[in-house]
Amino acid sequence: MSITANSGEEWLARLYCEPKAFWHCTRQLDGSGPYTFADINLPVNWLKAVANYTEQEPSAAARQLHRSVEAARAEFRAKQEKIYGERTLYVISRSREAIYLKEDAAWNTFNAQKQAFLRDYLKAIATGIVRRKRTGRKCKQCNAARVTGRARYCDSCAKQRQRDSLRTSMNRKRQNRLLSDISSPLEVVSVKGLTGALIPKNSVLATTIPEKVF
Repeated sequence: MSITANSGEEWLARLYCEPKAFWHCTRQLDGSGPYTFADINLPVNWLKAVANYTEQEPSAAARQLHRSVEAARAEFRAKQEKIYGERTLYVISRSREAIYLKEDAAWNTFNAQKQAFLRDYLKAIATGIVRRKRTGRKCKQCNAARVTGRARYCDSCAKQRQRDSLRTSMNRKRQNRLLSDISSPLEVVSVKGLTGALIPKNSVLATTIPEKVF
């Protein structure tokens, strides 16, 4: 397994981790070799572009760099989808600044991750040692999807739990209203029964105190 890299691979790695869209980092290769449109524009083909440019198999450090960056790219795209969601164009136009701020924050995080991965790559090339990255924790509910940061559940499970919680809360409120409606007539009946037991029907108080007082 090759760990060392030549200058061409390192140059492409630095371009790959620049704070730009992928095609900005690979457009210098366009027309300089046997590169297809997919090699230049699709991040999944970066290792293929490296192999074509260097005429060698990518190093183990480059393969680890590619895995790390593309995992971070998938997280960024998931954040984008969450930010925009199912908003209509009208809603987006009304809250455009807030949406753009969130998207910029996610983009900056992704770029910071790329720089961290590049430092790991350069260190691996210098030392000849590729350290394995710990995989993320699994979702506590489905135990399949990976979660990052402080998250305990994946996006789909978190949304399902939120829907279940909302449904449970609505059912509880509905039951409380039903019990309240049932108990109200019983209280009126019990009060009337109590007043009838305390005051005889033919007594003076029964003739002088209106029934509606009770």
